[in-house]
Amino acid sequence: MKISSSKLLKLITLTLMAQFAFFAPVQAQSSHGIAAVVNDDVITTYDLRQRSLFMMATQGIEPTDESKRRILAQAMRNLVDEKLQIQESKKYEQTISTEAVNNGVRNLISRNGISIEEFAQRLAASGISMSTLQDQIRAEIAWQRIIGGLYGSRIRISDAQIDETLDRVTANADKPSYRVAEIYIEASEDIGGMNGAMQGADAMIKQLGTGVPFQILAQQFSSAPSSAKGGDIGWIREGELREEVNAVIMNLEKGQISKPIPVPGGVYVIALADKQISTSETFYKLSQINFKIDSVPDLDAAKTALKAAADAVQSCETLAKDIKAFDGVGSNDMGEIKSADLTEEILKTLEATDVGKVSEPMEVGNLLISVMVCDRTTRGSGIPSRDEVENRLLNQQEAQASRRHLRDLRRKATIVSR
Repeated sequence: MKISSSKLLKLITLTLMAQFAFFAPVQAQSSHGIAAVVNDDVITTYDLRQRSLFMMATQGIEPTDESKRRILAQAMRNLVDEKLQIQESKKYEQTISTEAVNNGVRNLISRNGISIEEFAQRLAASGISMSTLQDQIRAEIAWQRIIGGLYGSRIRISDAQIDETLDRVTANADKPSYRVAEIYIEASEDIGGMNGAMQGADAMIKQLGTGVPFQILAQQFSSAPSSAKGGDIGWIREGELREEVNAVIMNLEKGQISKPIPVPGGVYVIALADKQISTSETFYKLSQINFKIDSVPDLDAAKTALKAAADAVQSCETLAKDIKAFDGVGSNDMGEIKSADLTEEILKTLEATDVGKVSEPMEVGNLLISVMVCDRTTRGSGIPSRDEVENRLLNQQEAQASRRHLRDLRRKATIVSR
């Protein structure tokens, strides 16, 4: 997902002359003409022209009537959203320092293998100001802080949600892992709803076919939070993403780009950067309670005694204390055991026993035993930790909150295009 320094500079060099000629009618206007008013803030024709040129230059887009309309519309939408985001940050008295903006610009450009100085010089030589990128980064930082402040403390990820996600991931642990990047186009009213989002996705795919890097398009056009990373969402397994996207990813080959994937609320375009087969193994932490069969008249009596003791167990930590009152019942901490070291019969019993529960009795020699599953984990390449799953779920919910909040701001705003 990385564009080399030479390719990025070549894209800019080859397209700038054509683009300046292409946008000549816009340039003929005053540099400080009004393109739109967002509440009390003005977007100038200079702002719009600079953003449009920057987007086309960094994407290497051939100037055509269709691309001009699409870029101008997207540039205007981005600028309107950024004005709303900055206005919201001022409402909460957020201050974005020059240092924070410069660090954001530096991080973004350095991922493409080019120094910020060289990038700025090449743009300046062609009349494009670095301020257009700085303004974009400033709005991104402000918005991240706003969403984190408004919703970060409200969003709670339950243990049940984490367990459910981990169960899906570990159930597919031996299936391929996919390194995925995404572009998400929100089906908002101002782009024509779902039809407009589908057209936008088709345009993205067409540009990708001409060699425009996925990362650049994601940064400029994607509504997903991954846009700041060029669309990269890292390694995922089957079942981690929504059903419509999973179904497509499984049928892609390494390096392929998907067709538009419609989902409720928008359209995805997916790139499969890499694919690998993972290995994994399940580990159990177990405690045992047991009862000598020959200490009672028959097997049914032994099962009754063991069942009574098992029903009294509250947790692995309190197991020894919980069964102390039951005559003839013993306990044993079995520690951690990997599934490969267990017999097929015991493994089948453990798989049917939830964490924190006691298994059905099993005969082992002259003992009748039940096993309490204290913990069950699957480990291997790409298996996420509980913290990683929690962070991913938090990011997903914050992304949903971000889209809703920005949509509400657009609806309430007074936006006048000139």
